[in-house]
Amino acid sequence: MFAGVTPSAVEEALGRHDAVEIPPLPGRRNHLLAAVLVPLIWDRELTTVLTVRSANLRLHAGEVVFPGGRREPADDDLAATAIREAREEVGIEGARILGTLSSIPLYTSDYRLDPYVAEVPAQQLQAQESEVASILRISIAALVAREWVHAISWTRPNGSDGLSPVFEFGDNLVYGGTAHVLYELLEVMAPLVGERPPSKRPGRYTWRDVLGPRAPRGV
Repeated sequence: MFAGVTPSAVEEALGRHDAVEIPPLPGRRNHLLAAVLVPLIWDRELTTVLTVRSANLRLHAGEVVFPGGRREPADDDLAATAIREAREEVGIEGARILGTLSSIPLYTSDYRLDPYVAEVPAQQLQAQESEVASILRISIAALVAREWVHAISWTRPNGSDGLSPVFEFGDNLVYGGTAHVLYELLEVMAPLVGERPPSKRPGRYTWRDVLGPRAPRGV
């Protein structure tokens, strides 16, 4: 499906895309910045990469996320942070930033995700065992081909009602900030092949299903 889509076409689409900074969530400051790399690997098919975080980590243990983390003093900017973290966590080399997606506040901490979409050469990936339990390679075409994805109702910071996507990958669930980044990526990518992103269908999951005891009361 994406055989004829070039990195330049994605770069142009990201340039036209209206990436925004979503305000902090209720009860959160979301003032701590974390950069994540959203890799696009042009191989036999176009794929992206998610990681399952180690169960031993202090924050976001066991969650499925894009590679990334906090800025370090040696990083020139957050784009450099995203590239460095992806190299350290899964061994990605040669990433070239194509553009950005919206800055997403997290409910489970005071961090927000600043996502950087990057062209990545085809290569063998290797998980850093102290941080990454496993690596997921996800087909962009397969995601776009889905008729719908699960979703959970939520109230946006501006008070309007919304649907928060949930993606199922085998036994792994992608929810919250990472799922919003992934869905926004599909909103950029789908029109490049004359398609629309999957619709969102609420009903199967609640916040308690995905967040457990961290879920807001009454959901």
